[in-house]
Amino acid sequence: MATIELYLEDSYLKECSANIVSIQDRFVVFDQTIFYPGGGGQPCDRGVIKQGDETYNIVTVKKIDGEIMHELERPLQDMNQKVDMQIDWSWRFRNMQYHTLLHVMSGYLYQHYHALATSSQIEKDHARLELSFSPEVMEEIPFDYLERSIKKVLAQPHNVYTKTISRTEAEQKEGFIKTVINLLPASLNEIRIVQIKDIDEQACGGTHVNNTNEIKDFSVMKIQQKGPTKKRIKIQLLD
Repeated sequence: MATIELYLEDSYLKECSANIVSIQDRFVVFDQTIFYPGGGGQPCDRGVIKQGDETYNIVTVKKIDGEIMHELERPLQDMNQKVDMQIDWSWRFRNMQYHTLLHVMSGYLYQHYHALATSSQIEKDHARLELSFSPEVMEEIPFDYLERSIKKVLAQPHNVYTKTISRTEAEQKEGFIKTVINLLPASLNEIRIVQIKDIDEQACGGTHVNNTNEIKDFSVMKIQQKGPTKKRIKIQLLD
């Protein structure tokens, strides 16, 4: 039985109850979870599991062979008793802000310069985005004004939507989605799409804010050349 991934349905869900499906020492699989297991450059969630009077810190959460494995600091006492899950909301929300901002930036650079995001990573106090550009437009891009351009986009609120489409439909789309879909396992028949109105649309399994006005302020810290047609952009959210 596959774990129900509640974070895909509601990124703002902070706690829930769950039944234990299997235990291997400190590693537990539940029938449902609010803990994002990490992926696509977004870290896994932090938080605690409560069972009776005991509280267990989450060490890490990973998806392994299709199962979402929760590593706890010590083994659970009772396999048959329900648990309560609570995520570290400040950590989750910060990652939601960063993840959505990375979507906005990659969408903007694709729309204007047909740049393709090749990787992204959210760290503790910053995030980075690597993009590939065609050689002929590389010299024309005003990178010095990138922060100003993105902030101009974010001056207006944009809703963030998720939907699931068939692989066939995704492969028929032009541009970035089609490029990414070709990299996904052939066995994946349903594709989750994240759409930011008028800005971005791409396959993604992460968590995001509901509206871009929740991103707040940010700065472009550094733009590095990573090869003849690649750039790495380092960004930081500002409190």
